[in-house]
Amino acid sequence: MGKIQISVQLPDLTLDKLESLQSIDKQSQLSRNQVIEAAVDFYFGYMTSELNQGYLCSIVGQKMEGMINSLSDRTARLQFKEAVELNLLTRLIASHFDISKSEYESLRKTAVDDVRATKGIISIYDAQR
Repeated sequence: MGKIQISVQLPDLTLDKLESLQSIDKQSQLSRNQVIEAAVDFYFGYMTSELNQGYLCSIVGQKMEGMINSLSDRTARLQFKEAVELNLLTRLIASHFDISKSEYESLRKTAVDDVRATKGIISIYDAQR
């Protein structure tokens, strides 16, 4: 791989940093060119990883949103099926026991009060009053 010679103007502080990087690893005795190449390679990797990270976060976010939407749709369908079955069960029980509208309203009020008081956690033993 060939190399192209270029001219670079660096501030004194940057040149001091370059020389200190050369002296850090005394065993390998890196040249200025090697230190600059390593710095450019490092910065290139850093910048492209930032781009890749943004891209990957976007893709992962889209996938997560799709999964959540799919789960939400599935849950809604299951809740609909459960509501239909519960409605059918309620109608069967009411017709079997020939419950009047006033008795039903009284039972419903008790059920609503129980659910509110217990935040939806009702023991079968507590329900037998």
